[in-house]
Amino acid sequence: MSAALEQALGFLSGIGVTVDRAALSKWLSGRASTHADDLGLAYACARGDEVAARHFERTWIPVAARALQKAGIDATISDDVLSWLRAELFARDQGPLFDTYSGRSDLGGWLRAIVVHEAVRRAKKQRLEVTPEAVADIPVPDIELSALRGAYGPEFTKAIASSFAALTVEQRNLLRQSFLDGLSIDVLAKLYGVHRATAARRVQAAREALADGVREHLKATLKLGDSSVDELITLGNLEQSLSGLLRKTNG
Repeated sequence: MSAALEQALGFLSGIGVTVDRAALSKWLSGRASTHADDLGLAYACARGDEVAARHFERTWIPVAARALQKAGIDATISDDVLSWLRAELFARDQGPLFDTYSGRSDLGGWLRAIVVHEAVRRAKKQRLEVTPEAVADIPVPDIELSALRGAYGPEFTKAIASSFAALTVEQRNLLRQSFLDGLSIDVLAKLYGVHRATAARRVQAAREALADGVREHLKATLKLGDSSVDELITLGNLEQSLSGLLRKTNG
């Protein structure tokens, strides 16, 4: 983690941002160290640093905008989603969304998943058409699962059930409480006696573990490579997909 800390500090220094070394080190604890630069930027933005926020706006908002355009999202919805994203990232009531970034994927992949998921949700609500082909073309990060298309539906169901059963008891409970019971991160934090950031990370870790298990199951049973499996997994309504699974799965 010390190498990731030094890299994050070096990156921030390079863009003119200074943060508290000890606080950043503590924040990095428990997060993946693969994308240290992105983690450093997320930390500084979450703390309200204006220089970091301007760098993020210049560098990453265009990435989110291109993802929406590539998915064929209506321009009005895209503008609304980008405005929503800024509010969620920097000033949402539950705390900056940046604090939920784990560093397992790069910041661009994380943002693409968030904005496309939200845009598809809004488009469906407004009964606007977003083609599955366009949505499936967006890179699928670890934190997202939805429905498997076409003839592989039954195998996808088996993959979810098998992967869910392989999770820890706490992970299964977190998914049930989050997606079936609708408990917020704040409520889960109080329930487990942990900080809300810790609760958010545990829910995210459970989702990622489930996603990893589904991919491995499909690769093994369908004899497909990583890219082929990802092509079968589409971004969509994660809550609906998991809720359907959890209602049928015991334990």
